[in-house]
Amino acid sequence: MFSSLSKTLLAAVSLAASLHCARAVCASGQMAVGSQFIQVFTGPNSAFYEYSGFLMANNCGLIAQNGRTQDSNQLCRGGYTKGASVTCSNNKPVAAVDTQGQRWNCSPTNDGSCDNGGTGGRFSVLACCSRA
Repeated sequence: MFSSLSKTLLAAVSLAASLHCARAVCASGQMAVGSQFIQVFTGPNSAFYEYSGFLMANNCGLIAQNGRTQDSNQLCRGGYTKGASVTCSNNKPVAAVDTQGQRWNCSPTNDGSCDNGGTGGRFSVLACCSRA
């Protein structure tokens, strides 16, 4: 027989497992493309934002990123690590190439489930991409 403490621990582990599964960004087998911004504080009442683009696995693991700039459309500007790239139309991602050279077609979404930025930063998934 389980004690009440064992039941509580089992319930906590089950909840943690279900929350981890809830962090999936896109459908199984898809890759996410999005934008990250970080707020940089420069004084007591002033700050500016830096932006970068990213390719992300469905488990919220970063695949590639490009450099940070003050351009809010940085995700469409190129310069991704490990040969990855994103193609945009009207500043929205429509296609991507991963670090293995695989091509992906992207469809719009708006998802914050991988927002690991904490105070002053944020990850926003803007598209889910399927292999071309």
